[in-house]
Amino acid sequence: MLSRRRPRLLLVLLAAAACLARPAPGRAEARGLWVECEGTNATLDTRERIDQLVERARAGNFNVLYVQVYRHDRAWFNSAIADATPYRTVFSREKMDPLSYLLQKAHAAGIQVHAWMNMFRIGKDLSAPVVRRLGREVVTRDGAGKSLADYKPELLPDGGYWLDPGDKRVCRYLLEVIAELIRKYPGVDGVHLDFIRYPYASATGGSLWAGRRDFGYGAESAARFREWTGLDPLKMELTRENCQAWDNWRRFQVNVFVESVTDLARSLKPSLTVSAAAVAWADRAYLSSFQDWRRWLEEGLLDVVVVMNYSTDERVTRYLTNAALAAQAKRRVYIGLGAYLLMKKLPVLFKEIEDARAASAPGIVFFSYDALCEDPGLFALLGKQYFPAPAPVPPLPWKR
Repeated sequence: MLSRRRPRLLLVLLAAAACLARPAPGRAEARGLWVECEGTNATLDTRERIDQLVERARAGNFNVLYVQVYRHDRAWFNSAIADATPYRTVFSREKMDPLSYLLQKAHAAGIQVHAWMNMFRIGKDLSAPVVRRLGREVVTRDGAGKSLADYKPELLPDGGYWLDPGDKRVCRYLLEVIAELIRKYPGVDGVHLDFIRYPYASATGGSLWAGRRDFGYGAESAARFREWTGLDPLKMELTRENCQAWDNWRRFQVNVFVESVTDLARSLKPSLTVSAAAVAWADRAYLSSFQDWRRWLEEGLLDVVVVMNYSTDERVTRYLTNAALAAQAKRRVYIGLGAYLLMKKLPVLFKEIEDARAASAPGIVFFSYDALCEDPGLFALLGKQYFPAPAPVPPLPWKR
């Protein structure tokens, strides 16, 4: 456990710093955990692990769980659209619906549950229902016109095969999955979008500099762009004006999808919180993955952005925290911290919490619950030193 392995002086200093980092009593603050559906803990697989999740969240005074229930077009909820093999496996063995059971247990403990859903990335398996149903053409292409479906698995960019955000069939399919979840699980508190962007192989500043070594050139996307502009993105001259138009078009596809999700959620359950995990480097997100999350905040396209501010460099983390919070505009920014990188560097993690608090972040989210489970004593430590009393999630005054 922590206390047995760390010098007494260090613990005293950490405790003193934690007192300075504590919020005022009663202050609303989101305290979240990203809970993976697979990985080392496989939390949704058994009643015992779900019970343990709620118990540990209570010990740490956490109030929001972002629980991964849709990953690589596979569902840990009762879906008739996606591949529900994970759900059926759990249901057959445990005789329970894992999401329904978690909602019951978490709500009884005063903890919100948001359905974390991976969108455009589908892992490294082309047998996903979305591909079988719509065809391999919905997998995006690179700037040479080569489909990622034809890539060797070890050469896939950014973690796997990606659906093309500019293909309307893809967006309709994903909206169907989201609508199904909201209708079947009316108790869910929010929908949390992940991989809501294009893949990128580098941090190049847009297609002018990428030289067609980027992605999003799906057949339908290219055809739609030609209709809009008369330009073929695979053949056009790479001038500043042409590349700006192509980049803006791809960025617009992601914006439209985000807005569509929020409109759908509001129509089905007006109180539902719609949030997204976002690349913390805002300019990189904008230029290279066409994820304009600052605009989502400015225009109120969703309710909360959780920036994935994962670093072992506390100075970089502080810079990104301050920059992200400055972009809050009409909506909210929570700071996501990479606990998985810092399990052997806990003073850095604690300093990042303090810096987020000093910057008046309305919420802090840890990636991930699985990582914190490596040392279960951390939940009680966080609850005692950093989250010393229960707190409400900040209200969203624009919600009905």
